[in-house]
Amino acid sequence: MLSRRHLLLGLGGTAASIAFPAPVQSAMNGLPGPLPKSSTMSAGKLIPAPSAWFALLRQHPELDPAETRFEPVKLTLGRASQLMKVNKEVNKRIQFRDDAGKDIWEVGDRAGDCEDYAIRKLQTLIQEHGFPRGALTLAACKLDRGRGHAVLLVHSDRGVYVMDNLTYRVMPWRELPYSWVAREEPGAPFRLWRSLAT
Repeated sequence: MLSRRHLLLGLGGTAASIAFPAPVQSAMNGLPGPLPKSSTMSAGKLIPAPSAWFALLRQHPELDPAETRFEPVKLTLGRASQLMKVNKEVNKRIQFRDDAGKDIWEVGDRAGDCEDYAIRKLQTLIQEHGFPRGALTLAACKLDRGRGHAVLLVHSDRGVYVMDNLTYRVMPWRELPYSWVAREEPGAPFRLWRSLAT
């Protein structure tokens, strides 16, 4: 039987842990804290999708966003932790390989280029972590000197975040020096994409 002193100490410890805010508790438990607040991203008109994207959907119809609707996800502490974990693991797992001028989109495994990383992250978040397809969009952007690049965007109630093969961090979209071009539009007619305005 517990003594009164042990019982009070145990209750005091429980009360103290409950009183800590979530970021402090997550730090104590070794979990990543929540992501910094981001903002929404302005979207423009519907435009044709990349032809390589259609080839991807023929091979992986489960990734087709046509039957879903665009809907940001609630970014809980657990969701934020999953995003950071998947971004880091996929970036470590896949070795960068240039497509040498060919525009081939596939689910990255051991090697691939930027869109292959993004597609693997998309697949992992949906299949292994239950993220809704309508909150995740593949996106095209441009790096310095106009070089093409692709990333995965996560649309949430705290804004839009970028999962990128060039950094292990999950970033608010405005913190990246990219020129944004277009993204998938879940539920769009004829599988059109949406232009992006920054």
